[in-house]
This record gives sequence, structure tokens and C-alpha cells, in this order.
Amino acid sequence: MRDLTPEIERVLARTTCDCHASPPRAPRVLLTEGDAAEVVLELLRDHGLWKGVVLVYDEVTYSILASSVEKRLRSEGFEVLGHAVTGADERNVEAVESLMAGAGLGVAIGGGTVIDVCKLAAHRSRKPFVSVPTTLSHDGIASPVASIAFRGRKHRASVAATGPISVVADLSVLRSSPRRLKVAGAGDLLAKVTALKDWELGALHSGEVVCERAYAAELEAIRCAEEFVVGATDDVEVLLRGLILSGIAMSLVGSSRPASGSEHLISHQIDALGKSRGLHGEQVALATVLMARYHESLNGRWWRDPRLGWRSVRGLLEAAGAPTSFRDLNLEREDVVEAVVRAPEIRPERVTILHIGRPGREEVERLLDETGLM
Repeated sequence: MRDLTPEIERVLARTTCDCHASPPRAPRVLLTEGDAAEVVLELLRDHGLWKGVVLVYDEVTYSILASSVEKRLRSEGFEVLGHAVTGADERNVEAVESLMAGAGLGVAIGGGTVIDVCKLAAHRSRKPFVSVPTTLSHDGIASPVASIAFRGRKHRASVAATGPISVVADLSVLRSSPRRLKVAGAGDLLAKVTALKDWELGALHSGEVVCERAYAAELEAIRCAEEFVVGATDDVEVLLRGLILSGIAMSLVGSSRPASGSEHLISHQIDALGKSRGLHGEQVALATVLMARYHESLNGRWWRDPRLGWRSVRGLLEAAGAPTSFRDLNLEREDVVEAVVRAPEIRPERVTILHIGRPGREEVERLLDETGLM
């Protein structure tokens, strides 16, 4: 077992900000190789927790890892209350929340859906939880934001939740996960290219406060994505570090603002169409290329660093083997145009380039042509 926490905290300490008198404490990040059950057990002992444990998983992650964690905890006398998540929706959150009432903490073992359900249930029940990712496809591993579908809707909404007290990363499990999921995680990190510039627009047009430490953490997360893509090996540790830094950046400001901008709004609208075959990270990465080009057209405060331009982001996606066209996600031109035009409706209070520029259909068509995304 290796503790990655000091390394994460050193990154956070490099930058000062007016928001926090001292660098924040990061969640404890523990790396292991094939021994996640023992690490979870040690964490529970360290926190003096002997009440029931709510184990949250899905059908796939139960066989991959959760079953061994459940067996180990039961062997030490823990009462384990299990819930198999069937979707990131309110019904599943309520089921886990009900179990949390009689437990000491939750343990989420899975991908974004499982972790989001557990973190919101933990938030509502005011109980801690441990995040045990089985994939690296998203930056919700250590974030205080959950993406959940409410009131029977198909698309999800981002809501405030509770970040984990610890992340247990079994590198052997993460390495064996499909390459596509890891590339989607890198795509989610590359999306910070436009999310940060949209945040700057919020400061310029509505007086939002930009936390320099959170901003710097997201820049480092982008660098981690670049390193993952161009590296000679499938380095899950560097990708994990970037995803955790992005989650911490959100914790610093108490919202998804540092990590989610116009590109995420477009992705949410794509979700609402119900036609995409793409993963979240694939969708936001393509939308980032599109919005980076739009920023370059309208925003004089665009990046001076060419590695953060739309061509560079598109080149990284191509190098990673990620989709480079919305058609790869089963979307037609009109689908994307509709998603971009309607994207500001999702968060009308949040300033992004789409709220400032409000492109019409012809403008979106032009951007799609210029970027070659259709």
C-alpha cells in the first residue's frame, strides 16, 4: 500500500489563494495492488468504525471487487448492507440513504454511477463514505458533486454532495479496465481547457471569484491528461492523480465550476436527446474542441499557450484513439446543433461563452465545419 496524499497536497500547496488561509487537507488516497479489501478494512479500523457498512456496487463491480470486500469485512464481524445500483437516479439514492441510517459509513465500489449514488446518499444522511473506483472514466472519484436523474427524467442534473474521506485505488483493477474508459477519463480532464476559461468569463461578467488554487489544480489535471495520452505506457496512476485533483478543485469552491463549463452543458443536452452512444468523457471532450474554437473567435482572453488550443485538444483525442467526430457517437449534425443552441437553458445562472455569445444555428454549423467534428 502507498499513500498518494502527500503528493496531492504538495501540488495544492504550490499555489496560494485568498479563499483559503492554508492548503486544504486532501482526502486520503491509498494505492494498492490486488489488496483493496485489506486496505478498506484498515481504513475502517483507523476511523474507529465498527457499525454497519453500506456497500454500494453494480452487477459488474460486485464480481470484480465488491464481493471480496464484502467477504473480508464480514469475516471481521462487520455487518455489511449491500445495494446493487441499477442507475444514477433518485430511487437508487433513496435506497442507499435508507441503508445509511443504520450504518457507520458507505463504501462505493464502481464507476461514476455507483460513486455518484453513494456520495449523494452519504451527503443526505450525513455519513462519511469511501470511494473505491474500478474505472477512471470520470472526475467524480473525489468530487463533492453528484450527477443524478431526478423525477423520472433521462438526463442527469449536477447537485451538491459529499466528497469521500478516502479513495482506495487498486491499480491492478484500474489497469485491467477497458482502455476506452480510461481515455474517456482523460477526455473529462481535457474539458477543463474550456471550463476554466468559462470560469474567467464568470469573473469578468458577473463578479465570480476565481480560486487560484482550484484553478492551478485543474491546470495540473490537464497536464496529467496530456501525460497519460502521450506517455509510452498506460499509466493509470498519472490519470488517477489528475482526476482526484479535479475533484479537489471542486471541493475548494463547493461546486463544479472549475471543472464544468459550456462543454458540459452541451453534453447534458446530448444526454437529453437519448441518442448518443458516447461516454460522458467522450462527449465533453468533443464539445471542448467545439467550444475552444468558439472561445478563440469571441474571447480575447483565450489561452496564450498553443497546447491548450482546439487543434491541440483534437490532436490529443486522435492520439488517444478517442472519438474525433460526433458521428462516432451516433449523433447527426442537427442533434449537435440543437444541443449547442439549447445548452444555456440547463444552467441559465452560470456564465459561459454560450451565455455571452448565444450562437445561432448557422454559427454552430460553421464551428462544426471548421473543427471537422461532423
